[in-house]
Amino acid sequence: MRIRQMGFSSRLKAHKHILTLETLQFIVEYLEDENARQAALRAGIPETYAARQGQWLKKHPMVKASLERDLDESDRKRLKKLIGEIQLRMEECKQILGLEEHRND
Repeated sequence: MRIRQMGFSSRLKAHKHILTLETLQFIVEYLEDENARQAALRAGIPETYAARQGQWLKKHPMVKASLERDLDESDRKRLKKLIGEIQLRMEECKQILGLEEHRND
């Protein structure tokens, strides 16, 4: 049995209302230099997929709406700080749930 991969438009529709930490990191990183591939790499996306995923994320409705906002330097710094706090909380949750050893699975 062959499993068919979802097409681009189906993935975009399926995820248009979901904001992930990866997407949030991409937005903040993309605001730095408007380079989708580099932003994807800095957001933690593996190099193999960074260019493709960066281009896909730029078309994501939430990302497009976010990039249209006029954010100043203090807004960007605040976003980076908040993302750092979210990452710390995620690590705490993983520890509580015993998921830290499953990182490479």
